Amino acid sequence: MKIVIRHIPNTLNYGSAMMAENIIFYLESLLNSSSEYYCDFSTENDLKRVELATAISPLRIDGISKREPSKGNKAVKAVNLYRQIKSETIKYRESNVDSILILGGDDLSEYYAGNRIAIELYRLMSLSKSVNTFLLGQTIGPFHSWRVPLAKRYLRNCHIYSRDPLTFDYLIRDLKLSNVKESRDLAWLDLPRQNENKIKSTILGKYSISEGEYITLVPSGIVGQYCSSAGEYFNTWTAILNSLVENETLKAKKIVLLCHVLKPKGADDRNVIREIEQNLTSKQKEHVIPIYDAMLPIEARQILGNGLFTITGRMHAAVSTFQMGKPAISLSYSVKYKGVIGEGLGMKDLIIEARGDDLWESGKIVDLVMDKVDYVLSNYDFLVSRIKPAVEENKKLAMDQIEDIANKLKEKIL
Repeated sequence: MKIVIRHIPNTLNYGSAMMAENIIFYLESLLNSSSEYYCDFSTENDLKRVELATAISPLRIDGISKREPSKGNKAVKAVNLYRQIKSETIKYRESNVDSILILGGDDLSEYYAGNRIAIELYRLMSLSKSVNTFLLGQTIGPFHSWRVPLAKRYLRNCHIYSRDPLTFDYLIRDLKLSNVKESRDLAWLDLPRQNENKIKSTILGKYSISEGEYITLVPSGIVGQYCSSAGEYFNTWTAILNSLVENETLKAKKIVLLCHVLKPKGADDRNVIREIEQNLTSKQKEHVIPIYDAMLPIEARQILGNGLFTITGRMHAAVSTFQMGKPAISLSYSVKYKGVIGEGLGMKDLIIEARGDDLWESGKIVDLVMDKVDYVLSNYDFLVSRIKPAVEENKKLAMDQIEDIANKLKEKIL
């Protein structure tokens, strides 16, 4: 059986990598046939990282989905793109591809894609007319203006699995789609090697950190989603760190600065970590452990899940923290936080709406973060008791979508 998996070109985005690892690992365990997985990895290194994480080999790079940059004016580019989409659809059909799995999360949301969303919708319509096309763990919409009827028409042949209640309600109520199942983000599931104790001891030992004796900060590298001034953004993250260092309750704790997305260069979280580190005094540096190394998502999850709590601008870093039973304070810039963390997990009390120049320029975001820190410390046991059952429910819904896909693929074989 030939299975194409798309939207995983960059495994140095640990959120995308976690979703890729889990769909391959759990789907392979459910299918009683030899399957070939063709993934849109950008490089051989991305392929090797997922093989290492899943212990499934060989994986293959999907050459059909490779896109060559188009030259010319807008009209020429549009025609070339139309031809390319038609060509890849024909090639998938001629290659006897059984299914195409397109991973979430929010490529079909206007706050990321803008007007380019129409291209993605057309691509999905073209693919789903020829090949069984599954959209997994998706945040979709909301759409506006002429894109609303476009979405209704172009998504109707896809099998859609939402990753939060807001998306599910929107697709059913507003877009009137019937091919939708409520689900959750694939990253809620245990990662393939999550029960290997050696990974935990090795990664914590590498950075000389002890379970429960540190706080993890994950400053997002996509500065523009939060404010227009990079300088204010860097300075404010430094102020947050300084407030943590000066907090009496936390004075014995280390602060780990962890990157969760390392590519592309413009979105690399390490850019922010470097700026923060440069702004620290020698006294502050005694409390801080900056981590610049690339690692497997399971190693990042072990760091996140074994700290006291996390403060993050990357949603999937929050997912990994919660998945390991610990609280995470999320700095939100989009509806996905409300959907995945707020509604899907029931942890809206740990979300800060953090988008807007005024919050960062005035320093108000520092006060909001420290208020949440006080809330976490004062209600720690209560929060932990809420997290475990909520995560288990999300894991069940995430696994249900994989089982449903496996059943559909088996029916096709039979």
